[in-house]
Amino acid sequence: MYELKSIKLYLFSILKLFFLNFRNFYYKTNYYNKRLITFTPERIFYSPSTYLLSSLTSTGSDFYKISSTSPILLWNTKRKEKLKFENLHSFFWLTKLNRKNSKTTTHNIIKSWIDLYFNYHPYTWEMEITARRIIAWSSNTDISLENSDRFYKKKFFLSLIKQSNFLLKNLNRLPNESGKIICCSAIILSGMMFKENESSYKEGIRELEKIVKNYFDESGFPKSRNPEDVFVSLKYLILIREWLKEAQRTTPDFLNEIIAKSGNCYKLLCNSNNKLPLFNGATEVDHKDFDMFLKNLKYRFADKKNEASDIIKIKKKKFEFFIDCGNPPPNNYCKNYQAGCLSFELISNKQKIICNTGYGKYFSQKLISASRSTAAHSTLYINDTSSCIFQKNRLINEIYGNSIIQKHKVVSKIYSEDKDFYFISASHNGYEKKFGYTHERSIKIFKKNDKIHGQDKLKKTKNVNNLLNYFIRFHIYPDTKIVKTKAGNSVLISLPNGGGWLLECKDNPLNIEKNIFLGNKNKIMNSESVSISGEINKELISIEWQIEKLN
Repeated sequence: MYELKSIKLYLFSILKLFFLNFRNFYYKTNYYNKRLITFTPERIFYSPSTYLLSSLTSTGSDFYKISSTSPILLWNTKRKEKLKFENLHSFFWLTKLNRKNSKTTTHNIIKSWIDLYFNYHPYTWEMEITARRIIAWSSNTDISLENSDRFYKKKFFLSLIKQSNFLLKNLNRLPNESGKIICCSAIILSGMMFKENESSYKEGIRELEKIVKNYFDESGFPKSRNPEDVFVSLKYLILIREWLKEAQRTTPDFLNEIIAKSGNCYKLLCNSNNKLPLFNGATEVDHKDFDMFLKNLKYRFADKKNEASDIIKIKKKKFEFFIDCGNPPPNNYCKNYQAGCLSFELISNKQKIICNTGYGKYFSQKLISASRSTAAHSTLYINDTSSCIFQKNRLINEIYGNSIIQKHKVVSKIYSEDKDFYFISASHNGYEKKFGYTHERSIKIFKKNDKIHGQDKLKKTKNVNNLLNYFIRFHIYPDTKIVKTKAGNSVLISLPNGGGWLLECKDNPLNIEKNIFLGNKNKIMNSESVSISGEINKELISIEWQIEKLN
């Protein structure tokens, strides 16, 4: 069945690849590029305040050594340096430049970019990059536009119009919904800036409302179930709202409502470590600056609930625990999904202890594939197999995005609390069809002391004549020292802040293995993991383990 679906998708991929190549050829023609210029602006009617953007980017002014680099040499950055290439062509670093001495330099850099990329270019005009560039140029007009000559202004305005029209014409082909929100924000801003572009403003608002309706669940969490998407979406939704307020335009009710809901989800994900949990394709996002941005603008969100989109959070004094008990997202939103059902992360006194490996989207396709596996998470897996089956054909993934062939299903979930402890229990059937077992994880967190008791159960539902082994993996956060005790069934964990924890499993030996951490966008980091393993030879396998803070 899977083979027939893959053959069908492969054939469609070939046809779509032919169409995409033809479309790119068309986009490069003079005819298409002339069509993108719908009018020639004379002036700007609204320019957003720079501070609205400056608090949302961490790129420093010396990131590309702007002051000492010839403008033309900046564009030699290769696309394979994905993060650097995106940051460079997005121009968000403009907000960090010295405002007094950077006008001439900025004009020369932007003029150089326009001379090279005024017409469509497949890489520098990628839609999210284009949207960020529009926002960056428009939010920094004090150095990107002021004191410039008439010829420069005309080219600057025409380039903004071309890029905005390009986004509007191609918005629906973008598969990433959080990316669509970024593009909508650029379209809306362009419509506000130029009086002649009012139709783009209205269309941008209409498209944003459609996205909000389809992309967010009832709690305000993106259907991708990716914490990073909560952060990105909320950031741009608030940006749009602040532009509307600043320009004295009416804020739509749907925008106020989704900001309130999504903000509450974001508040639940925030923690003392200032880094979002690494579930479902998220990379490590430091939210400290964004929290300050929210505080300055008087945004207040509440985390009254312990759960959003099946991600449960337990918070005590100096102790935070997250666990993912949810199903994979719908097919339209699973591009970056990882098979990490029932994985958890643990933070103590602002230090992350147990984590997930992260998602390798800034490094290579090989690392993306590896980081999607269940083994990249702090949970249980069987025979080095993941709880979901992912599409491996490179062409299909390139055309349709990373897709899932077979999904697990969470068949039960319980959360309760009494005066002594918090209790979480959930099970999924990701290994039932191939191996004949379901996986259930139960977590008991004591209130009086920092102690977690965990139990993983494998229940047999049908006979499968295979030699089966289980593995339970605990990924340890980088720069954390771990040492196995002489008994072999416990590991001492020493945190950089001096704290100590003990991970033990009385009935099974623990093993320490070298590992890599992909949560950091800028580099691959070395780390370690602790594993428990054994044979599956009974109707019911029960593995108990414990994590406890040392006094």
